[in-house]
Amino acid sequence: MDLNVCAAVKRGNATNMAIIELSCPTGFEFIDDQLDDLVDNKSCSRWEPADKKTKVKIYLQSLYIHDICFTVSAFRSMRVSRYAKVYSKVYDYYNLQRETLESYTFIDDAPACEPCPFGRDSCNQTRPGCT
Repeated sequence: MDLNVCAAVKRGNATNMAIIELSCPTGFEFIDDQLDDLVDNKSCSRWEPADKKTKVKIYLQSLYIHDICFTVSAFRSMRVSRYAKVYSKVYDYYNLQRETLESYTFIDDAPACEPCPFGRDSCNQTRPGCT
């Protein structure tokens, strides 16, 4: 699963450090190597996992009026029959009154039975060794 993320300041001045907190739908985990690539290509200054890799905090040097966009990938770690809303939060590290919370819903179009328990047929990323 790929999650396309964009953030920008809509009102006021640019921030200093900003944090984007992302959550995966139940049954998915973020991919460490892909998050490391965000740091390597300067999209963010660092990241840290939370809640067994189902949540991640991405640290940005600042946010401006122009969108900063990147893609975060996750792999299916288990099948789930019903998905709940997932939330993302963006906030100014030094001014917590400047924050926004958004939600999204994952729609699973995979068949009920799959040969791979990690969703190879419906997800771009799977656990290594899954065939």
